[in-house]
Amino acid sequence: MKPAGTFTELARLVAIDTVSPMSAGQLDACAAELAGYDCHRIGPELFGRGDPAADVWLYGHVDTKPARPREEWRTDPFTLTERDGYWYGLGTSDSKFQLLNALGVAPPDEHFVLVDTSEEHDGSGAAAAFLADHAPRTMVVCDGAVAPGFDVFSGYSGQFDGVVRLDTGREPAHPARGGGDVGATLALFLADARASDLRLTVTGLSAPVTERSLSLQQAEVRIDVRMQPDDLPALHRFLDRWPHSTRQLMYPVVGRAPLRLPGLVCGGVTPTANRLGRADGPPVEHLVVVPGADPDNRNHQPNEFIRPAQIERHRDTLRRVLAALKGKVR
Repeated sequence: MKPAGTFTELARLVAIDTVSPMSAGQLDACAAELAGYDCHRIGPELFGRGDPAADVWLYGHVDTKPARPREEWRTDPFTLTERDGYWYGLGTSDSKFQLLNALGVAPPDEHFVLVDTSEEHDGSGAAAAFLADHAPRTMVVCDGAVAPGFDVFSGYSGQFDGVVRLDTGREPAHPARGGGDVGATLALFLADARASDLRLTVTGLSAPVTERSLSLQQAEVRIDVRMQPDDLPALHRFLDRWPHSTRQLMYPVVGRAPLRLPGLVCGGVTPTANRLGRADGPPVEHLVVVPGADPDNRNHQPNEFIRPAQIERHRDTLRRVLAALKGKVR
């Protein structure tokens, strides 16, 4: 059974093309829908509801990754479709239903809700700047994936996404003439990555096309590194040793002080990343991440979906968090 009103509200939000980066027309369509929740524009890429002077803020994002490859979608990505008990649509899990829960649970006279439209794109960092300018006591982030045994998290990991360039400096040559190839350099890079103790994942490997039987002397390795605040020096030392280009750098997001919430199990810093972090330090005193996605929801992939029970589970946890925060941050 569909929770009253939820399917219709989520269907309207899914029907809006909010693929990042959002154009002026996309933002206007988004503004028209969010106006029904008393949200208004507070900047080129931001919407808000309530008073920014509130002690407790809630954060969600409405933008999505592109619906690619489009041919792999079994339903229209911009039409919320129920099939076999699942609700399919672009942004259903990441993270339009979580945003709707934030707007539905947080009383506007007590909380400020910040809606980001550039979380899924290398945008201007408008949300992080707005957060730093107003410095609320507590930020409740409604985004991310749940983990067994935990209700909430105390922060986000940082992320480095970049390309390391490996080059022997030699010209390609016939293998029979010796001289080696880029393989030895690649082995050194991988050994250095392992010795660094960084949470590093190879996400791509490419090289120039060569003629048959010519040695390969250049290669590019795309890497993803997830880091907590204490890992930043090690990351910088590692990158200083290898020529590279940065595709994306998101800093860890944690509060300046720990926060205990009775009855809720905190899982520490999540391995996922968020754009709210800044190089100059934590933007808020307390940070609470209330995820709602399941790991198998196919975020950033064709046929993204949610189970209706996820909506109520996230809504219940969010209510418990806001209740636990009362009296703690005043």
